[in-house]
Amino acid sequence: MKPTTVLLPIVLASGLAACASTDTKKTTLPADKQQTEQGVVWRTPEGMTLYTFAKDTEGQSNCYGPCAEKWPPYIAADGAKPQGAFDLTTREDGSRQWRLAGQPLYTWFKDQRAGDTSGHGVKNIWFSARADDVPVKVYSKDGVRILTDERQFSLYTFAKDQPGQSNCYQKCAKLWPPLTVAEGAVASGPYSIVARKDGTQQWALNGLPLYTWVKDTQPGDISGDGVKGLWNLAVQP
Repeated sequence: MKPTTVLLPIVLASGLAACASTDTKKTTLPADKQQTEQGVVWRTPEGMTLYTFAKDTEGQSNCYGPCAEKWPPYIAADGAKPQGAFDLTTREDGSRQWRLAGQPLYTWFKDQRAGDTSGHGVKNIWFSARADDVPVKVYSKDGVRILTDERQFSLYTFAKDQPGQSNCYQKCAKLWPPLTVAEGAVASGPYSIVARKDGTQQWALNGLPLYTWVKDTQPGDISGDGVKGLWNLAVQP
């Protein structure tokens, strides 16, 4: 899929650890939204996908040493100021790192080209910084990259559904809760929004509605896979 970008007027710095700028002047650069196979994500001006780290706490980075070599913090230029959902946190060396909604941002050393998202789901603690409203993460298990909700509970599709239409209601929907859509959410990439008969909306992957399973109790559980020969794990495109 050819990456596309939408430029937004926000102050960011190139800030890759491997090639950080030594220019101390205030730099005004656009933050970009980039379409990828996962949907729309935030990226650096050079096109590299930005990520968040689940082990960061209270808006502070816990990625230093070897971690920061693989996941270069996204460092702000001198004079950069918070704007919109983006603000700054101070690292142990005194540099300032960009945050998105309080989460410090990083790049990933294995991404090589604009639109690469190979860091998404690494060790189940690194995730692309989404720039859309899709509440989907990923959980890697036995070599399979399972799509999950934001709690990292597995997502499933139902063989009796049709593209753009759910056929799971009442008792079925109690056992298989639909992945609901927040008011005003906008779809992107392979994700779409399906209108349900009860007036609610549900997220779908390639048109197929997505569900969780009540018997999964923790991230990585996949006990719903294959139930009655009708339920299947949703995996990363």
